[in-house]
Amino acid sequence: MPPRTILVVDDQHGVCVSLAYFLELAGYRVLTAESGPSAVALAEKEVIDGAVIDVHMPVVNGFDTCLRLQSQAGVTRRELRVWFMTGACTSELERRGVELGALGVFRKPFDSPSFLEQLEHGFASARPEIQTVTEPIGSKGENDSTAW
Repeated sequence: MPPRTILVVDDQHGVCVSLAYFLELAGYRVLTAESGPSAVALAEKEVIDGAVIDVHMPVVNGFDTCLRLQSQAGVTRRELRVWFMTGACTSELERRGVELGALGVFRKPFDSPSFLEQLEHGFASARPEIQTVTEPIGSKGENDSTAW
């Protein structure tokens, strides 16, 4: 079975590079986009199994990007797993994520093992409940190399 393809969408280049490296080490095929429009254009050319999307991006935010990606997936009759990431999580953001069918909201910075566990759970389950991952850097030790 070929590796699952995850699209990482974040307007911060460093986040895209870091997540891509980490996810590739975990066995995923990773594509990155630094804007919503770039993500949509990339998804027109590539088969995407899941997307991790930053909520707060300029021009087209993560919610609108999610809607466009889901619309594309619907046209091709593919299911797209979506998770959001944000440094400013609120109950309204979580509610909106649920409305859009997100499988989780990752709070930046987040714990790498928990992040991978949530992705694996999301791909394995038919429709899991939304998860909020709240373990920031330092929760397992200030110099823990598995956290961002």
